[in-house]
Amino acid sequence: MKDIVFIIPVFNDWGSLKKLIRKIDLNIKDFRGNHMILIVNDCSTIKPFLKIKNLNHIHQIKLLNLKKNVGSQKAIFIALNYIKKIKKNSIISILDSDGEDDPDKLTSLINLAIIKKNYIIVANRIKRQENFFLRFLNRFRILLTFLITGKYINFGNFSSFDSLNLKQVLSNNNAWLAYSACIKKNCRNITSIDIKKKKRYFGFSKVNFYFLFLHSIKIISVFTNEIFYRSLILIFLVLFINNKIFLPYIILIIILFNVFLFIFRKKNELDTSPVKLIDSVKII
Repeated sequence: MKDIVFIIPVFNDWGSLKKLIRKIDLNIKDFRGNHMILIVNDCSTIKPFLKIKNLNHIHQIKLLNLKKNVGSQKAIFIALNYIKKIKKNSIISILDSDGEDDPDKLTSLINLAIIKKNYIIVANRIKRQENFFLRFLNRFRILLTFLITGKYINFGNFSSFDSLNLKQVLSNNNAWLAYSACIKKNCRNITSIDIKKKKRYFGFSKVNFYFLFLHSIKIISVFTNEIFYRSLILIFLVLFINNKIFLPYIILIIILFNVFLFIFRKKNELDTSPVKLIDSVKII
């Protein structure tokens, strides 16, 4: 049985994280090995308090303290590169710290990751806990992303995979922008499980209109090349239709959108080694 490494990005939500760690410990009782939790402290403004006693199945907790706040997607990317650096042969499981990723479903994800060594196992969101407006915006975001990129991405960070796939996942820096889009673009073998999104343990969801908009742009920008070629095809179709009234406006919108994506991608490129963004590593 392989060891399991859990990657959990966190910003200030230490109370939820403590509860989540206990839940994880209970749910991995049937997996033998030296299991580790890798907490990525995204430059929290609240001092970590993680003295957790009586864990039976988690053998080590490491805290990666980042030099600056980078957001959960980049924090995950940094943690994946850290695992690559230390050459930890394991099953890697990623989940958020707030409890919305159901720890009771970890067994299903991990078991599939063990069986399907060459696959990335992701959790499809079949039910969300936000209000109607945010649920609508999220569905619209997924549909819009599909129309623009041709990729249907109904999953987030919650996933498991054998570290044998790490080279493929990190073959470029796409995960720096959006982990889910990186998986969709970089990995051919993906298996999904339908999992309901749970309520947060504490506090309120940080998801809002701006968050969804920016997240959508990050996902779409991963597919900049694909969008460029799809745009060329669309322009040729518009030329074929030969509507002289709307033709210049449509072409202009397509060009401006591609320019915007190119600039956004360049502006958000990684300019250093990801592990250099780790300020310190603390064993708890």
